[in-house]
Amino acid sequence: MLRRAVLTAPRFQRRHISTVFAPGDLALLRPTKSDRNNSYASPILTKPLSPTGRVETHKGIINHSAILGKQVRDVVRTNISTSRDGRGKGSGAGGQEYRLHEVKLEEYVRLTRRLVTPLYPQDAGLIVGLLDLHLEPRRWGEEGDRLEILEAGTGHGALTLYLSRAVHGANVPMPRSRHDDAAQEDSHVALEQWKASRRAVIHSIEISEKYSSHARTIVDGFRHGMYTHNVDFHVGSVSDITSSLLAQRNGKEFLSHAFLDLPGTEGHLGIVAKALKVDGALVVFCPSITQVMACLETVKTDGIPLEMEKVLELGVNGGTGGREWDVRAVKPRARQHATNVVEDSDGEAREDSGIDLSEEDGQGGRKDEGWKMICRPKVGELVVGGGFLGVFRKKRL
Repeated sequence: MLRRAVLTAPRFQRRHISTVFAPGDLALLRPTKSDRNNSYASPILTKPLSPTGRVETHKGIINHSAILGKQVRDVVRTNISTSRDGRGKGSGAGGQEYRLHEVKLEEYVRLTRRLVTPLYPQDAGLIVGLLDLHLEPRRWGEEGDRLEILEAGTGHGALTLYLSRAVHGANVPMPRSRHDDAAQEDSHVALEQWKASRRAVIHSIEISEKYSSHARTIVDGFRHGMYTHNVDFHVGSVSDITSSLLAQRNGKEFLSHAFLDLPGTEGHLGIVAKALKVDGALVVFCPSITQVMACLETVKTDGIPLEMEKVLELGVNGGTGGREWDVRAVKPRARQHATNVVEDSDGEAREDSGIDLSEEDGQGGRKDEGWKMICRPKVGELVVGGGFLGVFRKKRL
């Protein structure tokens, strides 16, 4: 007999935000100010809480059972005990005090085990902000386009989490997971039906199966996986997977936005732009400004329908604001004594003081056939930063 799973009045999974710690929750332990020598120590992120688990610190051991049932901001103490290597631990009567906190996304991204360097929270927040997402759940009986965002590569899964959180409100709550064996098949069918109804999807692509699997574990581990099912994880080449997804849609543009952080980014711009909807943002992260210039050069020489909107430098002097750079492809029109008047990629004439694009590259441009590159900070002098974001927009053909 064929059984059919029907999604009616889906229920939330076990509460994700609670003031009481329960099995499966994560907790953040911060030293209290009672010990001045330890009050500035790094916070500790627990593993999912279980009755038999424990946290080992340099000040002693905290059993998970001492945390379970406690509320946020309650205080727990380490036991004066011995560690697994047999050495004594503890500090004075009653041990070291730690205050319990709920784990925030920023802390989770920073403190989870990593296999690759993640995009840090302030940079992930800036990237999500550049996409300017404004989503709401689909109303009853309403049809509408799905918002689909491509991310490549997945890496640690930090940006994946930030993107998934940003689009989470657009999707109806998924059914509660059912763990009994008899309901496994129905639960799988129900999940697939729910996925087909999503209004927002993140396509996260990673060339390494090892890194993709680890990133999925990271996404699954935050707040009982509440953001996991907004994401479709893919393993393989960005170009190959994007081509496959495009073919499934009969060549129709489907991506609302895209983010690329991988070697040889310029080699994937053509196929990603083909899948991108008009006015969709394509953001590239590059460690150096010359790589952003290579992307712009590829756009111009290959005739890719993208327009550079801005270039931002990350991590300027430890800041996070994203300093804007002036990166343009231009064609010289005439040489003048005080200024050069050049035609930019939009066909507009601009005055560009102090740059002679007709000669070999100085500090401002790079010698090239046809298009010339201008590359400089918009304000101030060059300083060492944490990378660059190139923001392109899809043009109408």
